[in-house]
Amino acid sequence: MNTFSSCAPDWRFTWRLPSALDGERAVQALRGGLAFRLPALLSACLLVYGCAMKPPPSTAFFYGSPIPVLALSKFDRVVVEAENVTDLAGLRVGGADVFAYVSVGEAEGWRATSSALPPELFMGNNVAWHSRIADLTQSGWRDYLIEQRMARLWGEGYRAFFLDTLDSYQIALKDPDAQHAQAKALVEIIRAMHQRFPGVHLLFNRGFAVLPEAGPLAVGLVAESLFQRWNPMEQAYERVSEQDHDWLLARLKQARDCHALAVTVIDYVPADQPELARETARKIAAQGFAAWVSTPGLDMIAMGAGK
Repeated sequence: MNTFSSCAPDWRFTWRLPSALDGERAVQALRGGLAFRLPALLSACLLVYGCAMKPPPSTAFFYGSPIPVLALSKFDRVVVEAENVTDLAGLRVGGADVFAYVSVGEAEGWRATSSALPPELFMGNNVAWHSRIADLTQSGWRDYLIEQRMARLWGEGYRAFFLDTLDSYQIALKDPDAQHAQAKALVEIIRAMHQRFPGVHLLFNRGFAVLPEAGPLAVGLVAESLFQRWNPMEQAYERVSEQDHDWLLARLKQARDCHALAVTVIDYVPADQPELARETARKIAAQGFAAWVSTPGLDMIAMGAGK
């Protein structure tokens, strides 16, 4: 039987046959605790025994208002726009871990706290979302994120944050060296979050380039548009191309299998097509990911599995 390894370096895939050594390594890893890193243990386990993976936490996303507190409290994780939350304790009543939305790589045009930031903190615009792309190497941007935005939310009782727009620097910069500098600054920002807020839970939206260094600081990973997407420029729903689907699927499996991150996929389907939404949710779940199929406003209870 051939075995597929998605943990090969540089996103390349390798094929090999399992051997008796694989089984021996798996047993040694189980007995030895820290003798093998978790990804190695998972690979050996999957190669030889086909062991079952723990299902990902059910995760809901709701940015609208009013918030359906009782319905959302039944999920393991709930991601919200904190500006619209009036009952944080109610969201937690069923044990849900509540994540406040934080845009790391962009300043939203509508948010008052970021609209007055000086232009030198930015290096471009995201026209599709009417936002400014931050220069992550600027200390002023890091101070805004951590000492203004997140510190205020921490003071309000949030202990978990959903980090969005982690890849936005790639829109503004195409030079590999410049992208590398931004990725390095991003890792430093994420580490600073952990230092500033002890015990914080961070949920990444993509950020594949920094997973080797920052992955251990996350409790999970989210990505949009595996099967169905929303095109903000065309204001239209679309089916994801085969090429884009395959690219994203490979990286999601790598995040799960090599970085031990629970993965949630958000896909977008019109509200008047519930059967397509159900089919999309089933296809996402079949890949071993948690599913949330909604409209781009993320202001409705969507197709996803609660507790």
